[in-house]
Amino acid sequence: MRRTFCFTLILMTMFLLLGGCAKHMNHVGMMNGEMTGRKMDDQQMAQGSKMDHSAHQKMMARKNYSRSIETYQIPDLLLTDNQGRNLSLVNLLQDERPVLVNFLYATCTTICPLLSMGYIDLQRELGAQADQVLLVSITIDPEHDTPDVLEKYRKKFQGQPGWVLLTGSRIDIDAAMTAFDAYFGDKMDHQPLNFIRMPAQNKWVRLNGMINGEDFIREMKMVGVWR
Repeated sequence: MRRTFCFTLILMTMFLLLGGCAKHMNHVGMMNGEMTGRKMDDQQMAQGSKMDHSAHQKMMARKNYSRSIETYQIPDLLLTDNQGRNLSLVNLLQDERPVLVNFLYATCTTICPLLSMGYIDLQRELGAQADQVLLVSITIDPEHDTPDVLEKYRKKFQGQPGWVLLTGSRIDIDAAMTAFDAYFGDKMDHQPLNFIRMPAQNKWVRLNGMINGEDFIREMKMVGVWR
């Protein structure tokens, strides 16, 4: 009887131990599964971020723009910048620094953000020398784009000193667009234009397309306004 009892006790103990191990293994498996799932989720999120970043970089790096040399006679207009200062357009564009010009408007959600990112990318490429290039943006929607609106726009893109945004009367804005052969009756039809002032009198490089910081620097070097 004692032997039978002891044998039964041993079997019960082994059963409990094996059962406990099985539960433990199942628990470990579930834990590993959860950890694996979490790792996969983290990896997917990381990959998603990389994909988004990669897509943005590809867009900025795309070399797809036309280039021409043009002669423009700049009218003597009085415009207002994003700090509320009244500035002569002729005097501003005769700055000793290299001068770049584009046209945009604050509520634009297509071309204008990319134009602005081109300026920001250039400032990042220039680093501590960012303020040694004058970046000028002239709104084509002066009825909406007041100096305060333009200043908020600059801050939205984290523009550094050296980026000046201009507004003015409808007549003066139209005159500025016409001077650069960039007038469009409907603001929705405007093109991704950038202009680089050349050393020669009234000569400008006209760039039509998406430009990044490296493109700007290369173009400035080509015309001798940047070392």
